[in-house]
Amino acid sequence: MKNFAYACLKGVLFTVSLIPIRAGYVFSSFLYLVLRYIVRYRKKVIEANLRLVFPNMDRNETTSIMNKYYRHMSDLFVEMTYALYISEKSLRKRIRFVNPELLDRYHSEGRHVVAVTGHYANWEWGYGFPIYCRHSLMEVYKKMSSKTFDRLFRDIRARFGGIPVEMSNLKPIVAEARKHPTLIYLIADQTPAGNSQLWYYTSFLGIDGTPVFTGPEKIAHKFNAVFVFVNMQKVKRGHYRIEFIPLCENPENTDTYELTDSYLRTLEKIIYNRPEYWMWSHRRWKRRKMTE
Repeated sequence: MKNFAYACLKGVLFTVSLIPIRAGYVFSSFLYLVLRYIVRYRKKVIEANLRLVFPNMDRNETTSIMNKYYRHMSDLFVEMTYALYISEKSLRKRIRFVNPELLDRYHSEGRHVVAVTGHYANWEWGYGFPIYCRHSLMEVYKKMSSKTFDRLFRDIRARFGGIPVEMSNLKPIVAEARKHPTLIYLIADQTPAGNSQLWYYTSFLGIDGTPVFTGPEKIAHKFNAVFVFVNMQKVKRGHYRIEFIPLCENPENTDTYELTDSYLRTLEKIIYNRPEYWMWSHRRWKRRKMTE
């Protein structure tokens, strides 16, 4: 039954992929109206997050950000329906890498790279890295509760040669890193799960007591991997620009949480600059540590 459900899902996505993606964005405009005004998808969560991060912003400004976010989220839905079958040629047209020569240099030096980003722009299209770089790609992800959708996203992430790895299992990363230079890609701004005693509490977007996932830093220390930030910006509908920002080339010389802090401060600047492209519908501060 599970295989049948997955086959049906793939069939639907394949059928959708036959429709030009430009037509998909027409549907996105309709979906925006449904999510924003009919379903009101996580409206209270979005509003609460915006008030928390921008306490001095007036209601008109926060409403403007929220409207833009709903439009972007609708576009993301369309882009993800095409992700399993989009061609390499089409993906190349839609993602422009500003400085791929940086990764080429690290590969020539035999260096592993830990590439971190947030739930910003279209983070899932990072599965196209193997098209542009020579590193072996390992994509660290959080396992989904639905086995059907977990399998779907693993297949999407493996489309161009990437190897999806569940975040609790480092063995495949270790094995791959022993063979050749590896790029380990992580989206690390989600609320951490597991033992709260292992979380790092810090300030993020001005909110003290934010629990933070420290996996990227630990992996970087393990392999003394170059630590870079993946700055993905939305240029226009369906088109993105990616710049690799080096944060540290020698993690073994850094203090505990130094890499994590550098990542968070970089992500903050990007969110503040264009807040509508961050995932405001996520309950990011549900495990916030309150202080007196």
